[in-house]
Amino acid sequence: MSPRKEIAANIVLILFSATFLIYTTRYPLDNWESPGPAVFPLVLGAVLLLLAAWQMIRAFMAPRAPDRGGEEIAKVDSVRAFLHDNRGEAKVLILTSLMVLYILMMQWIGFFVSTFLVVILSSRLMEAKGWVRPIVLSVGVCIFCYFLFVVWIKLSFPQGILF
Repeated sequence: MSPRKEIAANIVLILFSATFLIYTTRYPLDNWESPGPAVFPLVLGAVLLLLAAWQMIRAFMAPRAPDRGGEEIAKVDSVRAFLHDNRGEAKVLILTSLMVLYILMMQWIGFFVSTFLVVILSSRLMEAKGWVRPIVLSVGVCIFCYFLFVVWIKLSFPQGILF
């Protein structure tokens, strides 16, 4: 990874950890004898912030690559070539996008429908053979979640327009 990309990635990590630390202030810290619920997220956010800052310093200290001049291809073509050459990384990006979409759509279509769909799509993305196994797995996950959380623990899930 070029130092420029590494710096940009570390800026995102620093912003994420700072947001995480700010969000942690909502919970009480209490004292050392009986630590509150903010202690673990506070330590986690601080470690992430320190590691991202250390990586940022290392990226600034890295030697610069020589300029390639006219060898640069268009950004869209380079992304397409990267995803074609690195199918594993492409699957990670697609699965991450699928999880973000899952979280966003859960309020509108409901927990069980969105979980049903995301399990099927992620199973197919992980190259499950046919459609029967992903559908059976998806139904099983939804039934398990229903009995564990709704029946036994008595939690409520987001109810969307579908279910």
